[in-house]
Amino acid sequence: MKNKMKRKISESLELPKEVIMNVPYIRILGNDELQIENHKGIVEYSSDIVRLKSSIGIIKIEGKDFLIKEINPETVVLTGKIKNLEFISI
Repeated sequence: MKNKMKRKISESLELPKEVIMNVPYIRILGNDELQIENHKGIVEYSSDIVRLKSSIGIIKIEGKDFLIKEINPETVVLTGKIKNLEFISI
């Protein structure tokens, strides 16, 4: 019920859903850069797998040669060869 109300407010005021509902916003540039906003922290990080906490569960990124290009409390920018992106509900 709460999410439905937030979604309606977002739509009626034309505000971004990721801001109102605090859900992750993911941008992928080709297959070698990924930006995730509204993350809740890194669960796992290696050169071939990254797992991040989010309000909707775990975001799992698989690939190779991963490097964290930028990280701050709201955003993670990851570079490397992205092969798979998966959402795992918790």
